[in-house]
Amino acid sequence: MRYEWLDEQVDEIIRLYVDEDQSMQSIADEFDVSSGTIRKRLLENDVSTRPEGSRYVWLDDHTEDIVERYTEKGESLQTIATNYGTSADAIKRRLLESNVELRDPPSEPDDLGFTPAQVSIVVGELLGDGCLYQMESGSCVFQVTNNKREHVAHVKRRLPDGLISSGQPYSVTRSNAFTDGDYTQWVIRSRVQPLFRELYDSWYESYEDRHRKVVPENYKLDETALLHWYWGDGNCILRDSGAPRVSFATHGFPEDSVKTLQSELESLGYANYTVKQKGVTNGSGLGIRLRDGSSRHFIGQFGPRNVVSEYDYKFPTVER
Repeated sequence: MRYEWLDEQVDEIIRLYVDEDQSMQSIADEFDVSSGTIRKRLLENDVSTRPEGSRYVWLDDHTEDIVERYTEKGESLQTIATNYGTSADAIKRRLLESNVELRDPPSEPDDLGFTPAQVSIVVGELLGDGCLYQMESGSCVFQVTNNKREHVAHVKRRLPDGLISSGQPYSVTRSNAFTDGDYTQWVIRSRVQPLFRELYDSWYESYEDRHRKVVPENYKLDETALLHWYWGDGNCILRDSGAPRVSFATHGFPEDSVKTLQSELESLGYANYTVKQKGVTNGSGLGIRLRDGSSRHFIGQFGPRNVVSEYDYKFPTVER
């Protein structure tokens, strides 16, 4: 049963699960549905789920460090939350419980606050065609460019309200270097946020006369980021045998970054290997492919979570 009336309660379900640390079962009890129904709604909205019964109680063991980061090092709620993989509200609650007087939030730029799932969405897009632009002031904005309007519109919906203006996405028509025709791309560009400046410091490095994207050595890939990475820079083909071949276009990343992503895919249970592409001058030229069994598992795992109909071709029906 779909429980269509729950569609109007999705934001509240996400808030209770992510910001209030409630379990799926407690949310299910509140809405008088099963925990499986709640889990499905969370996955449909790019929210990585945690093992049932696991709340952010482990943050209690880090209260002293959280207080020190906030009071002595001057870190923002969002910076601390990103470090611990939780929400700014969860950090705020720990500080209030420790009788810490909160600072007034910065007025320029306003820190909108990102949930862990929203940070994962941004990072997943960075693994694909998303990018961060650093302005002369040092502040950074986030941009996604894609030839699928539905993709960028979905990203906009899942990020904080007010981050991207109401007139977006907007289209840009460019000349195709390989044909005589033109092609259209869709773009969303954010307002300035402290989080983007922090991400820029770890996800970009100086390279010759410019900056290029890299993957931090300590980066931990999760399912939300993986799905957005695949949407942006992944592909699947069905071979004559009927076996799928899932691949990720990581050719532009340096070799160390590709190795980090390989390791993270392995940690999520996806065996993989690299394939060298000739003629790549601004990266390692290494693309990542999942092995046959892992490709089947990946399509079976993420196919039901694909909410961008324009990407149905990336999740073909696989016959065993």
